[in-house]
Amino acid sequence: MDIEIKGKKENKIIGRQELSCTVGFEKEIPSRKSVRDALCAALGVAPELLIVKSIKGKYGTKNANIIAHVYKDKAGASIESRYLLVRDGLAQKAEKKKAEKKAPAKK
Repeated sequence: MDIEIKGKKENKIIGRQELSCTVGFEKEIPSRKSVRDALCAALGVAPELLIVKSIKGKYGTKNANIIAHVYKDKAGASIESRYLLVRDGLAQKAEKKKAEKKAPAKK
C-alpha cells in the first residue's frame, strides 16, 4: 500500500488540516483502519486525532482517493459527524431505546 499526500489545507477556523491523498494497492481497496494507521505513521499524529472522511476507488484502477481530517486536539475532533466517529472507532454507537407499549385503556 502506497500512500501519497496530494494536498494539505489548513482550516484555522475549525482547527484542523484537511488532507487529500491517493493510495495504491494490489488486490482490493485497503480497509479504513489500515489507511488510518498508515496516515498516522506518515504524519506522526495520534490515531484519535485523525478522521478518515472518505475512501473512493474507481472501477478498473488500483488507486483510491482519500479525504482525511487531522485535528489539533481530541476536543476538536468531536465536531465531526457522529457516524464518522463511530466508524473510525472513536465513539460508541448509541443504543436505541425501545418505547414501552401500553395496553389500550378499557372503556
